[in-house]
Amino acid sequence: IASQAMISGVYSLTQQAIQLGFSPRLHIVHTSQEAKGQIYMPEVNYAMMMACIALVLVFKESSNLAAAYGIAVTATMAITSVLYYFVLRTNFSWSLARALPLLLLFLFFDLIYLGSNLIKIPDGGWFTLAVATAILVLMVTWRDGRALLRDQFADQQLPLDLFLSEVNRKKPHRVQGTAVFLTISTQGTPIPLLHHFKHNKVLHERVILLSIAPADSPKVKNTERIEFAELSEGFYTLVARFGFMETPNVPKVMEILAQKGVEINMMDTTFFLGRETLLTSGSSKKMAQWRKYLFAVLAKNAWNATTFFGIPPGRVVEIGSQVVI
Repeated sequence: IASQAMISGVYSLTQQAIQLGFSPRLHIVHTSQEAKGQIYMPEVNYAMMMACIALVLVFKESSNLAAAYGIAVTATMAITSVLYYFVLRTNFSWSLARALPLLLLFLFFDLIYLGSNLIKIPDGGWFTLAVATAILVLMVTWRDGRALLRDQFADQQLPLDLFLSEVNRKKPHRVQGTAVFLTISTQGTPIPLLHHFKHNKVLHERVILLSIAPADSPKVKNTERIEFAELSEGFYTLVARFGFMETPNVPKVMEILAQKGVEINMMDTTFFLGRETLLTSGSSKKMAQWRKYLFAVLAKNAWNATTFFGIPPGRVVEIGSQVVI
């Protein structure tokens, strides 16, 4: 029972980390058509398998894991108390005078338990701390790397109103169908759109700038999932929100858009995605050089966006670009 709970918990936490921007995209297999939470993640499963084999080889007996287990449990208790305090303050609007004493009461016992286990670090507790540190480094590196990448794109992006003015002035040839450009933000002109217009010098009759945004809630109602706005020159912005327990699905977004009166023929729609090649030779000091290398490796091995977002592969055009970080 404990092993099954751990496996399910790791899958769920990893999926939430992806949605919250703390982990690269990983392959998620939905094993049930009725229950959304039933998922399987092959890469995570293999990682746990190798970790279990390593534990057996290093510790040999389960009794030798008592120190590592004790630190994991007591540290989790302390973290849960702190999170409970923020839930009281944010979700239940408790005052500081009402919530703080409860936090201090819980932490009084939790920190005593945790402190008594810290003396077991040389006996095996180091393993828990090492795993936690490694995961923390990976998550923070991915978050900071994505932020650095967003800054690079923001510097390169052309304001959308200027691009639309250019389209109005040049009157490029418009081909039939719909083009959907996936973008981090709908505020600027996506880099793939700029490259497409620069090299092909044509645009589709209807161009949709689609941004997938994470929500703070576990799930989002379909009635609140999308925000759609019409611009000029046949351009539209579309923001789709998914909760941290949901997997983004672009065809589902198109179905919701059709329910709002905007008909999208998937057989007449082309999805444009950017594929970035990261160069770590940049002069940015926001990340150490070794973290840049680590972020580049994580980005290179991330699950491809086409499959992750559920886009039909035959309807996708990828436009590559080099980004110096």
